[in-house]
Parts: sequence; structure tokens; C-alpha cells
Amino acid sequence: METTVVMFKINGTFSEWSAIFDSDEAKKRHSDYEITPLYRGVSNEDPQRVIVIHQHPSGAVQKFLEANGDWIATHNVDLSSFEQSVWTER
Repeated sequence: METTVVMFKINGTFSEWSAIFDSDEAKKRHSDYEITPLYRGVSNEDPQRVIVIHQHPSGAVQKFLEANGDWIATHNVDLSSFEQSVWTER
């Protein structure tokens, strides 16, 4: 199991973006890849910068992004701004 921390920019408000992230459709898409969102938040210094923390099987986030990138981009997410780190227990 891995934990992924992803930071990126949005081109709208956090409340608009989080409504989509928390939607039933997003939950289904995450579930299809066994991704469990643990946390999502917005920077106090930059209201366009978002952080998301997930737990998932190895490689699941990359597969999710490859399969759903076009859908994600339609929700004011700047895919070019993605910064990702992966963490595991050893």
C-alpha cells in the first residue's frame, strides 16, 4: 500500500473544485482504482493551490491519472502543475 501526496493548482475556487472531488462520480472513479482519499485542502497562502493525500495499491494513482486526465482537466485543474510524492511503510 502506498500513500501519495499530490499538490496542484486550480483555476477556480476551492469550494467549486472540492464539490467535484467529493461527488459520487469522483468517488466511483477513485473506487475503480482502489484509491482512498484521506485528505484534501487548500493553501492558506495561495487559494489556487490544493493538496490531496490518497492511499492506494502501488501504481494506482498513475493509472487513474492516465485514464481520467481529460475528465480531471475539465474541472479547472492545471495538470501541468502536478507535484507528486509517494510514501510507503517499510
